Amino acid sequence: MPRTEDRYFIPYLALADLLACSFGSIFAIIINFNRLTFHWDFLCKGLYFFTWCTSSVSAAMLLVIAVNRYLKVCRPNGYQLTGRKRKFALLLVLAISIITTLPLFYFMGRLEGSVENRGIEINVTSCGLTKDRGGAYSKLYFFLEFSLSLLVMIFTVALYIPIGITIYNRFHSIRNSKRVKKLLGITTSEESEDDGGADTSSDRRATSTPNYTEALQNVLDSSISRKKNSHRRRVRHNFTSMFVTIVIFYVMSYLPTFILIIVPSKNPFRFWFTLDDLSLNILVFLKRAFIVNHIVNPFVYGYFDLHFRSLFKKSLGICQ
Repeated sequence: MPRTEDRYFIPYLALADLLACSFGSIFAIIINFNRLTFHWDFLCKGLYFFTWCTSSVSAAMLLVIAVNRYLKVCRPNGYQLTGRKRKFALLLVLAISIITTLPLFYFMGRLEGSVENRGIEINVTSCGLTKDRGGAYSKLYFFLEFSLSLLVMIFTVALYIPIGITIYNRFHSIRNSKRVKKLLGITTSEESEDDGGADTSSDRRATSTPNYTEALQNVLDSSISRKKNSHRRRVRHNFTSMFVTIVIFYVMSYLPTFILIIVPSKNPFRFWFTLDDLSLNILVFLKRAFIVNHIVNPFVYGYFDLHFRSLFKKSLGICQ
């Protein structure tokens, strides 16, 4: 796919979503089948790291895209992310995501505990925050991680507010200009009807002059230029709407995950294994709702990106 200005970051965001879906889903399946018999310490650390890292890259990419959209829509004549700046932004996102998730190798691992079943105390092992490293430092780390993710959410949403206002004002001015042109067209037609009895031979002579032909060509060129500009505005509006929808899904899917990481941290075994089956399954689903964010993005792309949608239909032979 050509890396146009609007689509430059999408392949990287798609790759991050693919990896987050893969690691997140594999991690969830392994945990489901080994909820009380998880014996692999390094596997626990690695899956936590790669799941959080790829999710962090995806979230940071949304912020970079929001910044890029803001600069193009609200500051078109100012500083822009072009060329090396875009590559630097990608490398910075990757570096920050790796650095902020590296502490998971220290804090996460095989967790030992006990649960009561029918009056019998059973020793179990799971994957989570280890007790010997779950002190003040781990609380500080997860608080900072949560705060960073929250700031990314807030800044991403905050950037789309002026973008939406700017696009609304532009489309409002376009509608007003169309109304003015319509009124001018009515006035011109009325004036021509009033002058209907005038000699038409002079009009014929005027239309055959080079000046008239040149003026007509200028009008046609101006009309084509306006259509192109209008098409560009519609495309930008479509892309902005697409990423606003992605941000909404991001906020809705990540909030329950963060809440259910923080709430049971004091005594995870008591929290999770004293629930009835229905409550347990609902809460497990909500804890892993972050995967929904990465799953839904390609469907959002397909719905809002008209060019992508037409190519997708052609590849399936739906339309020729």
